[in-house]
Amino acid sequence: MNAAARLLNHGVLSRGWVVSVFFTRLDISLFVLIGAVLMSALSLVYVTNSVRSLNAGIEQSYAEHDQLHIQHGQLLLEKSTLTMQARIQDVAQDRLGMVVPEGKAVVVVDGK
Repeated sequence: MNAAARLLNHGVLSRGWVVSVFFTRLDISLFVLIGAVLMSALSLVYVTNSVRSLNAGIEQSYAEHDQLHIQHGQLLLEKSTLTMQARIQDVAQDRLGMVVPEGKAVVVVDGK
């Protein structure tokens, strides 16, 4: 065993004394502060990246919303065109061969 190990074994030197010889309280607090600053910088980079990613997702959702809104308007227009009374009557007469009954052939059923 070397001399320092023998002194530690006999309790002459304590671990705290050995640490205090190499590192003062100022050095230890400086290392802690540097570590805190580095952790803060890394967390800032992580949060900034997360925010950018979320903003890109929001913009994509807005674009999809706008596209769906346009498509909804087009479908409403198509629906109103297809359900016009005159068009339905034309399709019934031309494709299905239906005719409008005469007045005396119409029977009104009372629902009461």
